[in-house]
Amino acid sequence: MAVNLDQVAFDLAAELLGCFCAALEESTAGAACRCSLLAGANVAADLCCDCGDGNGQAWVRVAEIWPTTATWPQRLAQMEKCPLNLWAVELEMGAYRCAAKIDNRGRFPSAARLTRDAEVVMDDAAAMRRAANCCFRTSEAARQSARRFIVGGWRPLGPEGGCVGGQMSVTVSAYDCCPA
Repeated sequence: MAVNLDQVAFDLAAELLGCFCAALEESTAGAACRCSLLAGANVAADLCCDCGDGNGQAWVRVAEIWPTTATWPQRLAQMEKCPLNLWAVELEMGAYRCAAKIDNRGRFPSAARLTRDAEVVMDDAAAMRRAANCCFRTSEAARQSARRFIVGGWRPLGPEGGCVGGQMSVTVSAYDCCPA
């Protein structure tokens, strides 16, 4: 039986995903068709419209992990004699939703539909802020570990292939000890 050796980044990503998916359920567009942990450097804009229950896709992925110093999240520049085993884990959460596009008769979307797209995307950005600010502050694990985190900026994505959305990063502190 395989054992998940990563007790740092994966668990943090899963925790943030739970908070983010819950926040999206109460957003203007509602729950995403697929709300999942993703691997890799990029997220494909491939599930936005006509995806069954929900609207679009949402994700959390691990963007980067680096060793840090007591001055978290400063990168460890050289090996220390007695390392702290302190890490910075950068997580990215994002969402793509169905975007207005030219119809099959060549007509451009109305101003009202474009405004609705903007409203949905900005409400998803609010859900990201809510997830980032509340998840690592209020969870039991966060309270027990005095976990530190920094919320990054929100950036728009698209429109691309009928999808539009945004992404936000959250950098979280983590300890990783050597097994006994």
